[in-house]
Amino acid sequence: MIVFATASQKGGVGKTTVCINLGHALARRGWNTLLVDTDPQGGIGLSLSKNTRKKRGFYDFMAKGGEARRLIIPTRLPEFSILPSGSADEFMRGTDFENAPEKLRDFLRQIDLLGYDCVILDTAAGMTSMTETVVRGADWIVVPQQAEPLAVRSIPLLMETLSRFRKEGSPVRIAGILLTMVLNTHEASLKVVRELRQMLPPQLLFQQDIPRDNLFLEASAMGLPIALMRKNPPATALIFDQLAAELEERTGLGDRKEQDHSHASLLD
Repeated sequence: MIVFATASQKGGVGKTTVCINLGHALARRGWNTLLVDTDPQGGIGLSLSKNTRKKRGFYDFMAKGGEARRLIIPTRLPEFSILPSGSADEFMRGTDFENAPEKLRDFLRQIDLLGYDCVILDTAAGMTSMTETVVRGADWIVVPQQAEPLAVRSIPLLMETLSRFRKEGSPVRIAGILLTMVLNTHEASLKVVRELRQMLPPQLLFQQDIPRDNLFLEASAMGLPIALMRKNPPATALIFDQLAAELEERTGLGDRKEQDHSHASLLD
């Protein structure tokens, strides 16, 4: 099982949208994928269904323990499941945050026993104490970053933070920085993309960008990943399939598929 965390220094970068659509794309590619909402505000639940806000979830486990499998909600796609945030009130009021890393490890151990290939941990905006705990416990971090001038200044701080985590024993590695809300008709946005690609080594930036598209708002209003909006998925949905393929290559996830599936001919 590979654990991905998504985190960003600021809100409003499309992080939850990326999590939902990337998780769905990985599942469509055959990976048994669990999307976990570790944002106390429950962004995933708000994006997909108001009913999930009433269900127990991640923070109920962090406060009381129990069986993580009972918190999982299946979707129409058998390979894609969701674990909502639940109620964070009790955890935030009464928990010693020093125990949070061990509770997270217990949570992930239980999830691993359920046979998932990928776990995606969506986090709150900014590097809060809980977000730091989640990122430290992940194998890889995906960093959505809006294509705006502030990105050029904030990325060095992020890299310093991740370097500190690794020096302190965390296994987390950066899968890549994902540029989001790219306006292909806006010169300022394109200038940021060019500057970052010139400034950073290729392995730090995903080749795939996420454009600003009203379809994401429409999909969120419908409670769906963008690929399920129509019988024939819109072209924008293919972006996340390409991103999932790139993530497979960057993290070695695709190597596991090659090991698990022997070559077969088309007809025999």
